[in-house]
Amino acid sequence: MRPILAVIPALPSSFLLPAVILSLLLGGAIAFKTRNSVPIALGAGIAVLAFLWTRGPITLHSYGLFLVLGFFLSTTLACLEAKRRGYDPNVLLDLAMPLLLVSVVCCRILYFIIYPNQWQGIREALQIWNGGLSFHGALIGAPAVIAYYSWSRKIPFGTLGDLIAPGAFLGYAIGRIGCFMNGCCYGHACDLPWAVSFPDENNRAVDGAGHFLHMTPPSHPAQLYSTFMGIILFAVIWRMRLMPRFNRFPGQLTLLFFGFYALERFIMEIFRNGATAPLAFGLSWLTQAQFASIVGLVVVGAIYGFMLRRPRPGAQLVSSG
Repeated sequence: MRPILAVIPALPSSFLLPAVILSLLLGGAIAFKTRNSVPIALGAGIAVLAFLWTRGPITLHSYGLFLVLGFFLSTTLACLEAKRRGYDPNVLLDLAMPLLLVSVVCCRILYFIIYPNQWQGIREALQIWNGGLSFHGALIGAPAVIAYYSWSRKIPFGTLGDLIAPGAFLGYAIGRIGCFMNGCCYGHACDLPWAVSFPDENNRAVDGAGHFLHMTPPSHPAQLYSTFMGIILFAVIWRMRLMPRFNRFPGQLTLLFFGFYALERFIMEIFRNGATAPLAFGLSWLTQAQFASIVGLVVVGAIYGFMLRRPRPGAQLVSSG
């Protein structure tokens, strides 16, 4: 495990003003040229980072790094898909930052609802780079943000979701690597050759050298299982987006994404049962996430079947590839 990848020394305070001016000017220039507000937000973010960097060393956390990397790649793929379908990629760029922020907040809130004993205060709750996100929260927050942008940009909700869904699994797969590096979301004990010992989630105390004092017995690296399945599902849905039978109605790929995720999560919980996955209703064979996955599959299946049987208008969302 390597929760902290590196500690970058602080910059001299004399670098602050030039860095802030340069980042804001560059962001403003790109925003003016592209007619998009995202570069301004990025420039402001870099300015804040420059301020923090001059106040002290920057700690590079593996969890946060892989989370951001996965989101960046997912957004890039969504923009490419938008361009392929004839939509303005800037719509996805405008959507990206609110989507990330709301999803992270919802993931964090749901995590504390599921694990109330992990709440230690507002300060610790804001330290998302230490882990503690429940992906199901994104399934609540992300559709709300997409629905708002669908309404404000006059793009059907299903169509907007179909632009995002194909690349989302790749971001999910990469994010799970961050979970592995951070040592969270591991599976139950096993004696397989690839079993890994993780820091005990209930006691992550470290010694003077930063080494964890309490480790689990060799356990399933469930995070890497999720990465493997995420890559497979990404390849499947990325191919599906080009096939007319999976583009019969707006939102079909979005529903497939939700269905695939529910199935993936149900399977992954088998390896986490009783270790890092709370049990549902005290049952030793069903976790809370598995129960939610069953409900999700039923709902998605019902909507999918209804939409397939619904009379379709003349215009269909059919891939041009």
